[in-house]
Amino acid sequence: MVGENILVDPLLIVSIVLIGTSLICMFRVIYGPTLIDRMIGFNTIGTKMIIFFVLLSVFYERSIFLDLAIAYSLINFLSPLILVKYLEMEA
Repeated sequence: MVGENILVDPLLIVSIVLIGTSLICMFRVIYGPTLIDRMIGFNTIGTKMIIFFVLLSVFYERSIFLDLAIAYSLINFLSPLILVKYLEMEA
């Protein structure tokens, strides 16, 4: 009985920290002075979501969350590149 809840407290603490730091990054996305600051904040939130999906995979012991994390990491990697390419074409 002691061993089955050993991961609950650390995962809860890490999840709360990830949500709190994501809120700080959301402030940078909304009020960022430049577009680059907003992109970095958005990319940081995406990275934190990937970590959250991996933690869910460990907690629930389901590999579907890892698949979701891999797909989201690809989107998180490609979206700033596409945005920069688009902004480069407009300038």
